[in-house]
Amino acid sequence: MNLDLVVITGAGRGIGRAIALEIANCGIPVFCVSKSDSVKETEAIIRSSGKIADSLILDLGDYERTKYEIGNWIKNKNYRRIGVVLAASVLGSKFEIENFNPAEWAEVMNVNLIGNFTLLGALLPRMIDNKFGRIIAFSGGGSAYAYPIFSAYSASKTAVVRTVENFAEILKEKGDFAVAALAPGAVETDMLKKVKSFGAEVKTTVDISEPVNFAREFLLSDVCNFSGRFVHVRDVWKEHLNNENEIDNNDKWKLRRIEK
Repeated sequence: MNLDLVVITGAGRGIGRAIALEIANCGIPVFCVSKSDSVKETEAIIRSSGKIADSLILDLGDYERTKYEIGNWIKNKNYRRIGVVLAASVLGSKFEIENFNPAEWAEVMNVNLIGNFTLLGALLPRMIDNKFGRIIAFSGGGSAYAYPIFSAYSASKTAVVRTVENFAEILKEKGDFAVAALAPGAVETDMLKKVKSFGAEVKTTVDISEPVNFAREFLLSDVCNFSGRFVHVRDVWKEHLNNENEIDNNDKWKLRRIEK
């Protein structure tokens, strides 16, 4: 599968940056978006290797500006076959029910859910015109189970899963689209360090190569028969790429959130 462009949010560091570097190494231009100015470093690393990259410092929590900036950027480009990785996330503070902070909940929702999908929405007219798209949105801790220590984060990531399901249903009538919600596992990033500092239990970790490999394989797939699914990075997902057979809904391979 040849892509003209992959747009990656949260590309300033962590998993987002690792995916940007991997996709660029595959010879695909990348557009790196992050609130942090470290996204410029990501761009510089890619360009220094002779690959194509652009970047934008953008606070996705400001979704009106996000819509304007992304729409303005893409209208001046000729990219047609576009992939999107929505990796940007904020964790928020440890939840204390006695001191409910609606402003913090709004910030978490505005970035993790509304901001990421606003960016996607600004790209979708081009993608729908060309009847093609590969889209990954990151779910995470609390989207498959209760995660009270970071309740706002959990709520936002659960909403991401349902939004992926809804987008997949709509887009399947509009062309060759595949959409997935990925639980990347506990990767040793700055966010995981913050999780641990608040006393959250982390039973197992995964190497950053695992979500990076998923992103590469999914974005470059000719066929994906689990579009709309919520997938953990350690699910048996690879056999369902480039496979036109329908997944048996009675099979063990199901959405993590309904497994017993």
